[in-house]
Amino acid sequence: MNEPPGTKTIAIVALVVVLTVGAAAGFLVLTSGEEADQSILSVPDTSASAITSPPPSMEGINTHTQVYGTGADPNIITLGPKVGGCPGCPPYHDKTSMEFELDHGTPVLSPIDMVLVGFTNRNANYRVQADGQKQTPYNDLELCFKSASSDWPGMAICTYHLLSSPLLLGHNQDPDCGEVEEWQGTTQAQGHIFFSVDDYVISEKGNAGSCDALIGHTVKRGEVIGFAGSVGTHSMASFRFKVSHTLENPTVQNGGRYLHWVQPGSFFYWECYTPNADLPSGVLAYPFECGGYRLPAEQHDISFKYTSEKVTIVDLTRGSKS
Repeated sequence: MNEPPGTKTIAIVALVVVLTVGAAAGFLVLTSGEEADQSILSVPDTSASAITSPPPSMEGINTHTQVYGTGADPNIITLGPKVGGCPGCPPYHDKTSMEFELDHGTPVLSPIDMVLVGFTNRNANYRVQADGQKQTPYNDLELCFKSASSDWPGMAICTYHLLSSPLLLGHNQDPDCGEVEEWQGTTQAQGHIFFSVDDYVISEKGNAGSCDALIGHTVKRGEVIGFAGSVGTHSMASFRFKVSHTLENPTVQNGGRYLHWVQPGSFFYWECYTPNADLPSGVLAYPFECGGYRLPAEQHDISFKYTSEKVTIVDLTRGSKS
């Protein structure tokens, strides 16, 4: 069997289909598997990263580090640098993301070409923390994607603390898909979702169909995927990345054992997106307008929605196109 460079083939033996009913959570988790060969992809040598090499030129690279918020918990990082994000900003336990400190309602852009594979809606009018602090609003819509770029094969990307998204046609349009009064955790979910030590495919929770998510829709680098939300007075968009590698991730309990959480601010190289920019291989586009690039005016409206015309079919149990 001919394999592309940087791949390893392993045999995975599992049940044909295992259905586990999450009774307490109120949703159906689908775990699919069969005896098959599965290619485990590594980071291509040509993709700039902390574990390969820098881009050929650093001109225009990493120019907006002042926007970096708190990084991920070093103890959850299993590939590349352990530390990243805002210096002197301690993360909470098992934090997998880094915030980009953006104004409320700022358009959030796709850092690479990628496919929407799942979402969770945790938006609420307010949340009361354990210490009694009340945070209003509590925007916590999350979108999860799989890479459609050959620079980052197999990579998972999630962004959360979003106010809204054009990829959820029913969000804030259908009365059954919006926000609850008090935060309750995940009120609606569908598709492939990634957690700190697990990832699952969720059939549907909480009438998620009312959100009319464009599961399988491909977004190109630089396209709007959502709008930055707020937790109290703190506005942001949080990003987390799981990178595919031939090394096994010892922290994974269920799901992709060859996917690794990385520090977004120190693992990747970043550059402002412009339509004519030729970003070096592996470099991600900053997920906000910069470098003179501006979206069309209508895409600054938090009610902006895509159409459902161009949708790529995706096998959610494998996260691959079919």
